[in-house]
This record gives sequence, structure tokens and C-alpha cells, in this order.
Amino acid sequence: MTKWGCVLLLACFSASLLNAKDTAPQAAVMNHASGSFIALSTPNESRTAQWYQDKFGFQMVKEGQMGKDQRFALLRFDNNILELIENPGARPLAKAVPGIKDPFEVHGIFKTGFTVDKLDEVFEALERNGVKIDFHITQLNDLGVRAFGVRDIDGNLIQIFGK
Repeated sequence: MTKWGCVLLLACFSASLLNAKDTAPQAAVMNHASGSFIALSTPNESRTAQWYQDKFGFQMVKEGQMGKDQRFALLRFDNNILELIENPGARPLAKAVPGIKDPFEVHGIFKTGFTVDKLDEVFEALERNGVKIDFHITQLNDLGVRAFGVRDIDGNLIQIFGK
């Protein structure tokens, strides 16, 4: 190999190490993730909290007054945390932004989800419990998983993933 070939090889190797350093911290963050956090604005915190307790098995951690007119609830199931905020001044998206029919028509979070071990059992249990099924179990080939969607008591879309 020529002197310039060695220099070029060394430069390419160094560049690949620099690129690896740039991506490593991002990957390292998710290597340590083991749960979820979801915060929802709701017209009735106690009703929504009860729904998530009854349908998904969340446990109430704390609820109460927040500020002058707002209420909150903090629920947990294992490493999944759910925060509910009731703000009398809040409005549904369609009223706040006329013409919007679905949350994905604006930038930002428009659905949430969970990954479960026994997808079919979870689907059957939610269906038996009267949870509104948005879409039935479907194969997501690109991700190598199956999923279905449900709507909570406030109409929020929750996607459930599993094998």
C-alpha cells in the first residue's frame, strides 16, 4: 500500500470513529429506558383517572388541586407514569383550532402507546371491558410487530404493540 493509501485509510478510520462518538450518546439514552411517561389534558381528571384504573390497571399515586382552578392526578403502573391535568380553560383541539378533525393535522404528539408481552390477551381483555377499539390487530411489517388501537374516555388514541 502506498503512503497516500495509508493516509487515506487512516483518515477514513478516524472519521468513522468520530461519527460513532456522535451517535453513541443518543443510543445510550434509550439503552437505559424502561418505561413511559404520558401527560394528558382532560375535561374531568377524576373520571379519566378512574377509566385508566379500570381499563388499564393504573394505580392512583396522588390527586388534588393545582393552582386556583386546576386539578391533577398522578397514576402509575410499574414503570409507566400517567399525569392528568384538568384545566377549566382548556378546550378540545377542534374548538381551539376550527377545521381540525384529527390531532395529527397539527404538529406535536397525537397518539401514545404501550408495548405488551401478550398482545392477543390484552386486546381481548380491553374489548371485553368495553374499551372503544379504534383499529383491530394488524401486522406492522416494517417494525416486525403487531399492533391495535383503542380510544380512551376522552377520545385519545392509544396504540398497543406486541408480538
